[in-house]
Amino acid sequence: MNDSNVPAFELGDALATRCGNTLTGVFLPGSKIALSAYRHVTYKTRDAPTETADQDPVLIYLAQESTLFDEPVLRSVLAEANATFATLQQLGFRATRAEYVNISRAYRSIVRACLEKLEQAKKSPEVQTDEPRLRRFTEAIVVFYAAECLWHLFEILYIQGNQLVVPQLLDWARFHSPHAEERATDLLLMAEEASESDDHWSILRSLIMHGEVDVTRAILFQNRKAGHTAFKTAEQILKSMPVYQEGYALQKFHSQWEYWHVDTERKIQTGIFATEPELEQIIRLVTGDNEQWDAGIKESQDCFEYLPGYLLFTKPTCKPFELRIAATNWLNRWHMLRPERELCSMSRMIAQLMDHDIKLFIYEAQKLNDTHWFSTHLIDLIHHCGQLKSYFDQNNIDLPALRHSMIYDYGSYLMTSHNLWQLGIDYLDCCKQEGQAAIELLLPRISLRSERQATKLINLARQRGLTGVEQEICKVLSKQSYDKERYGNALEWAIRSKDVLFVTSIADFILKHYSRTGNMLCPDTIANVGGRMFISPRLVFLSKYYEFYEFYRTRDFLSASELLVNLLNSRITPDYFWPSLLIDTMPLLESKDPKIFAKETVAILHHIETELVPIIERDVSKYGNHHTETVFKDYRVENVDEILNLMRLACARNLARALIIENTMPVP
Repeated sequence: MNDSNVPAFELGDALATRCGNTLTGVFLPGSKIALSAYRHVTYKTRDAPTETADQDPVLIYLAQESTLFDEPVLRSVLAEANATFATLQQLGFRATRAEYVNISRAYRSIVRACLEKLEQAKKSPEVQTDEPRLRRFTEAIVVFYAAECLWHLFEILYIQGNQLVVPQLLDWARFHSPHAEERATDLLLMAEEASESDDHWSILRSLIMHGEVDVTRAILFQNRKAGHTAFKTAEQILKSMPVYQEGYALQKFHSQWEYWHVDTERKIQTGIFATEPELEQIIRLVTGDNEQWDAGIKESQDCFEYLPGYLLFTKPTCKPFELRIAATNWLNRWHMLRPERELCSMSRMIAQLMDHDIKLFIYEAQKLNDTHWFSTHLIDLIHHCGQLKSYFDQNNIDLPALRHSMIYDYGSYLMTSHNLWQLGIDYLDCCKQEGQAAIELLLPRISLRSERQATKLINLARQRGLTGVEQEICKVLSKQSYDKERYGNALEWAIRSKDVLFVTSIADFILKHYSRTGNMLCPDTIANVGGRMFISPRLVFLSKYYEFYEFYRTRDFLSASELLVNLLNSRITPDYFWPSLLIDTMPLLESKDPKIFAKETVAILHHIETELVPIIERDVSKYGNHHTETVFKDYRVENVDEILNLMRLACARNLARALIIENTMPVP
């Protein structure tokens, strides 16, 4: 989408409008809004308080994204769904239909388990006393209940591949409309007394309309009038009702069904149920009597609540393609009987599934307030199982591209959440180049809370060959450690970042600190730098100087002298460290047994005159005669002129001793 096509909107209140200010906003990718204040100001506009200054309180708007998954109890849904998603990617396109059905059921079981947790958590005192949290839990229950209901129906119609759908639709209706079954349990426990209950017959009617024939028979059997002819006849009718079994000949079943249906209507017409009008209503519902079903529809809570039961008694062998016509007729009937009721979002989506309008269903599914969890995982399953490939081809829908787009958006959302970024990477990995680019962009933006988390991020970046991301994370860790005065860690992470300037700056800090205090920071880290020192000339100098420092500390003066001279000749000594480095030569030059030879002594004297003296003269011209503090940061220096003279004198003495020893022939 071009920037010019992004719609802008205005925010404001009475105070802002009265003062001529407007707060404008633009939606940006990643669930963000860019806000900017606008007021028409020209060069003639006076910068003065407004007329309403100090009269009204200033309103500050804090815009913060909130999602259902801010609640810890809901994050388990994302983690478990992520594992199921990964399993599906491993199965790919070679799995059997049964395996795809198992994947679908795994997703649904995750949602059902989440709903149980939400119901339990909602009853806790902590949630009950917290109005915002209670509202979030209620909303989450509504959203995930709808997701499970719709997924279950989709699985029945498009994944299982059943030729006859009525038995599965009955299970679907019973699970998602359990109130009648729950009340029926109470009636069964009441035994004979159940017939005295005020809602006894209304519950039985509801059970029949849900297709619960066996439960209805059990309750009727407990009735005190169960021995009467009407009840015995009803029991016989319900018991003898033909039920289609898989593999049974359809023609033979239809013959049995027609005979049973005609026989039942004949018994009603004989007036055998005249003494029991409520029981007669039950039997009329079984025969599909329109008048009785219309009365039941008027009392229904949901549009499609009784459709499976109606199909059981009127078209028990309904096939998926026939369901489309049946659902349309049922919906028209419901609208005619309930003109005051409008379809809710879930009912519309159920109608779209039964009408085989998958395109519109997916569009509506993305409107659920679940950050596209439902639509993303469902479209991925559709893509893999291939059941609807012909549908998408006929409607000119690029299913792989649609799946790619939805997974990319969902993965990007997870990556921008500080608690869910690990899950987001698995989704973006499925998006090839775009996903790799998104990971490269989003991974460095994750706030680092610990080195353990950072190490995990670095490993993820390394596995994907994202060297730049790895180095960026190391640089951030180095800066954090530096701010916390953990200089060893800072140097280690800086080296791993391979940022020459940053490594140089930390090495400079360590050298300057040593020259001021005489204390070498993080010696263990410096000692273990090894071959990594070559990332920066300053780090090479620091490592070699530390090596000299260790030789000197262990009184290995010959090795220390050789290394010190090499450092002087290396041309990698920073200007600020020349005083400290040359002062380090004085104890070696003043040694009675010369540790530095004549040639090296001349070189040291040369460095004093060509390196140190010009630095001092440059600082004198820049800062004046009081330049000691600007040049000599070494903790051992107090007077510039005195230390220069002492170094020159030490060089002269050592040169004299060295020349005598080097030019004296040994006695044979």
